[in-house]
Amino acid sequence: MDLSILKWVHATFHSQTWLNFIMAGVTWLGEFGAAAIVLAAVLLIFKKTRRAGIAVGIALVLDFLIVNIILKYSVNRARPWIEWGEIVDFYKTAGVRKPSDSSFPSGHAAACMAAAVVVTFRYKWKGLIAIAVALLVAVSRIYLCLHYPSDVLGGGLIGAACGVAGHFIARAIEKRYDKNKTPPQGDA
Repeated sequence: MDLSILKWVHATFHSQTWLNFIMAGVTWLGEFGAAAIVLAAVLLIFKKTRRAGIAVGIALVLDFLIVNIILKYSVNRARPWIEWGEIVDFYKTAGVRKPSDSSFPSGHAAACMAAAVVVTFRYKWKGLIAIAVALLVAVSRIYLCLHYPSDVLGGGLIGAACGVAGHFIARAIEKRYDKNKTPPQGDA
């Protein structure tokens, strides 16, 4: 089923050079977790958003450990071009980099979704922009046939779980820090 979806995407959309260019740009946002890492760094710079930056950082560390250290090596699913070699010509014409790691889960989808979920917890409606970007990056991975749809779905779900965990771990740390920071009350 996964491969038939990719073949349909290829037959339906890949003749549109402009769309290939846009999707290659969108997927670049997720390269090595770049957009999520930059988001965490920017949030950490400002005192007002620093706690959100810490939460995004925690979510990304969890995501990296689960996706890149545990799952990619233990599942070790081959990328789509191994099963469907004809797609390699598309990668060349579209200027898409062929990753050398395992296909499951999608690290792009996981990292972007982890950061987006934290931002949504912290900033409610403003987080919808981050969710939209994360979903667009996820779709670009399928569009470019760099992952099977199940890889992207798995990555998105894992990323969302890491985002939730990152948010609550950061909240627990904040409560402990705030409790220790309050001055003792004197006797009246």
